[in-house]
This record gives sequence, C-alpha cells and structure tokens, in this order.
Amino acid sequence: MQPKVSVIVPVYNVERFLPRCLDSIVGQTLRDLEIICVDDGSPDRSIDILNRYAAQDDRIRVISQENRGLGGARNRGFDAATGEFILYVDSDDWIDPDYCEKLYAAAVGAGADVACCSIRKIRPSHEKWTIRFDRTEEVADVRSKFAVCHCPPDFYVMNKLLRREMLLRLELRFREHAYYEDVEYLMRVLGEGGRLVTVPDTAYRYVVNGASITKSTQTPKKQHDRYLAHKAFVAYADAHGIRLGKRYRSITRRFWTLGGLTLLKIKECDGWETWRLFDLIPVFFKRKNDGN
Repeated sequence: MQPKVSVIVPVYNVERFLPRCLDSIVGQTLRDLEIICVDDGSPDRSIDILNRYAAQDDRIRVISQENRGLGGARNRGFDAATGEFILYVDSDDWIDPDYCEKLYAAAVGAGADVACCSIRKIRPSHEKWTIRFDRTEEVADVRSKFAVCHCPPDFYVMNKLLRREMLLRLELRFREHAYYEDVEYLMRVLGEGGRLVTVPDTAYRYVVNGASITKSTQTPKKQHDRYLAHKAFVAYADAHGIRLGKRYRSITRRFWTLGGLTLLKIKECDGWETWRLFDLIPVFFKRKNDGN
C-alpha cells in the first residue's frame, strides 16, 4: 500500500545531530510514512545510528552510497520513494510532532502540489522565525507562489511537502556535487507546479550548523555554484514574468575577504559587471560579455 508521505533524509557527518532528527520523524502523529535515510559516504558513525533506528522501526530504510553531495543523496532517496508526497528533512534539523499530519491534510484538502510551513532558525545564541505563516492561504499563479514563499531570497525546499506525481512529471532532479542546489529545484517547483497552500501552527526547525555544507568556509567552488544558481534564477524570473528588484537582479560572481572583511566583490546586473571595494565603493565597470 502506498504510504502517504516519503520522508527523505540525506546523511553526512552528522552523528551529533542525527538522533534528534530521527526522533522527530519517527514520533510524527501521522504514522503512514516511509523514512528513507541516505548515508552519503559519511566518515563518522552516522551509519551505526541509522542501522540502530532501522532495527527499531520497520518504516526506516537505509541506503548507503559513495559521496554524491546533498543533491545526489536527495536524488537517490527520491528514486527509492513510493509515497504520495515527498518531504526532505536535513539530518541536522528536526520537525514538529504534527508537521507531516498538518502539511498532508492541507495539501489534500486544497488539492495542492505543495504545502509550505514556517521555518524557525536556530543558532547557538538565539532563535528566530525566518518564515512564519499565521494563516492558511491558497495560491495558484506563479508570481504569488514566489512571493508567498519569500523567493527570493529564501530558497528552502525542506519546509515544503511536494506531490510526488508533480516531481515525476517535471522530471526534477537536484544538481549533484553542487552547492545551492535548492535554488534551481525550487524555482521549477514553484514556476511549473500547481497550487500551493500555506500551513500555520507547525514548523521546520532549521539548525544553523557552522560545519554544514553551505555555512562552512566559502571556497571558490561554492562561490561559483552560488553564482550559477543565482544567474539561472534571474533568467528564469525574466522568462516567467517575475519582477525582481535590483537587489535580487544583482549577482555576485566572486568576492575576496580577509579576517571576515570583504575586500573586493565582483557583481553583475543587467549586462554590466561592477568591481566594488569593501562591497561599497565602485572602482571598475565594464559591459558583460555573456560568453561566461
């Protein structure tokens, strides 16, 4: 029998956080779940934790693979999923006990492809709401869906329940061995999927982990992947009539820092490239050659 929700958990080097994440999933008030945990070549003892939980709950399936990055782990989990809806939960985060039940009921009740809930961002020193919905709202047109989901700047796939049939129809895949893979994936979900419904009174708990993939040191590859993702979104927005202010049309191509201070940043906007000293003082302009 098809489960209502497939929960996909990509796992890499998170043994300190993993039990809390798994406890929040196996304790859901909606019991009709399959829980697919993808060990992405994790070098720590995460696989031992996964196997222990799988031995205690037959809804948990553990898949191991060589490292393919967050996108690759999510893709592998999706390929194994059979649920009516898909839910991605990162392994250092956790979800409220009624999270799946409320999102599933909202999606089915609205006939929606996407159910979206609030995000509570948790840092060692404080917590705050990154996205908060205080009422149920149904939206169907593209611009409204992007606006309701705060995109840009908040390209989060984790706080959204996604209809599996919609993902199959769109042939959606995350980019593998890439950072900021959520941007291109989510822009197509919102741009080409169907109705979206917001869900108040439950939340995704997003832990700001300094050792996580995107929060660790900004390497040239991370900068380049972020540039490509942002550039793809601006082009997508233009093609679909989504109006972006200059703040979101301005794409950072590269930056250099010293001791936490930005020394130089190269930005692109509407065909022009600008070099900015300390990210404040324009020191060089040139017309962009789109061969890059």
